[in-house]
Amino acid sequence: MELEIEIEKSKEDNRLFTGKFILAVGILFGICMCSNIVLSALTIFAKNLTGLDTYAGLMTSIFTLAALSVRFVAGFLLDRFNCKKVVLVGVAMMIVAAGLFIGCNSIFHAMIYRAVQGLGFGIASTGASTYVTKITNPNRLLEGVGYAAIANSLTAVIGPSIAFMLIGSNYDNFTLLFIVATAMAIGTFALMLLGKDVEIKKSVKSTEGQGKIVWGLLTLPIVILFLNCLTQSAITSFVSLYAISLGFAQAGLFFSVNAIGMIVSRFFMNRLVSRFGQFKMLLLNSAVFFTSIFLVSMVQSNWQLVLLAIPSGFAMGSVAPIINTYLIKNMPLHKSGIANATYYASMDIAYAIGSLLWGVVAMYISYRQVFFIAAMIQIVCMVLSVAQTRLYKLN
Repeated sequence: MELEIEIEKSKEDNRLFTGKFILAVGILFGICMCSNIVLSALTIFAKNLTGLDTYAGLMTSIFTLAALSVRFVAGFLLDRFNCKKVVLVGVAMMIVAAGLFIGCNSIFHAMIYRAVQGLGFGIASTGASTYVTKITNPNRLLEGVGYAAIANSLTAVIGPSIAFMLIGSNYDNFTLLFIVATAMAIGTFALMLLGKDVEIKKSVKSTEGQGKIVWGLLTLPIVILFLNCLTQSAITSFVSLYAISLGFAQAGLFFSVNAIGMIVSRFFMNRLVSRFGQFKMLLLNSAVFFTSIFLVSMVQSNWQLVLLAIPSGFAMGSVAPIINTYLIKNMPLHKSGIANATYYASMDIAYAIGSLLWGVVAMYISYRQVFFIAAMIQIVCMVLSVAQTRLYKLN
């Protein structure tokens, strides 16, 4: 009888989908949705105001640079203070920024509001990711981070899809979009009020990340993440404008189908990583990403573009959680905030540089070359994945 009780207790202690975990992932989903519902649409909004592709890319760059500027500050605060308070401050800033966009007709004001939104997102998303890490059972960290990544990835697809429905076929009804974005931010704030802070759990089975931060071990994975997001930024910022320039209807459909690939990746990736290792799977995903984006640069019809959204989504949904888990496991347990700040900072820098870079390429060369060059970057990722395994004899 006592043995049965111990077994049941062990199973309960090893659960992943607790009420706290679901709430934490829901909060992260809400924060990312508040950002991604306007992300792709704002490139069109900026071009409508100015007529220039450079401003379209600049809207993304301002946002990501603002988020980057507060990542490590947020990480420092999260490792010392209450996660809940930090997240609430960030979400409150996002509410203000989204509300100010309603009725905005000035590119100068739009850039200021975008910066405020970026600051809020940088604080809130770093805090929410750390909150998920604290809630997740340490023995099931890859799964927990993976499902959190699904929530994040889904917003990157659902957000633009909803945005395109709201702004209409003429791409001009932005007031409704900003009202919905404000309402979502308010709802996320309410969800965070329900959350409770916990101390990060320690795994009795693992001694990873117990000492000092070994940056040499982390450098190449961080660079791989950076380059992967540099390619992703081409999709996020310019695939909709690319589709419109080719005369394709329903530009937002790419993002909807892209979500399928992201979701599918999470059902297979944990088992694949367990069997083949983290960096072999990074190598494979970089190869898939290269192939799909290279073919995107050559599409001649809408169905070809939509079809390629599936493998590109699979690759996009796989790389980030693998590297995020790697960073968390290879940093001291009390540095979870810094681990998540490093993860997001790499992404922020990539999106800031990428959106501006691709804007210049689109303006002076063509949209097709944006995706051709973005695909070539994945070759470097493949080389670095092999280098990491050779240098540190890792799987």
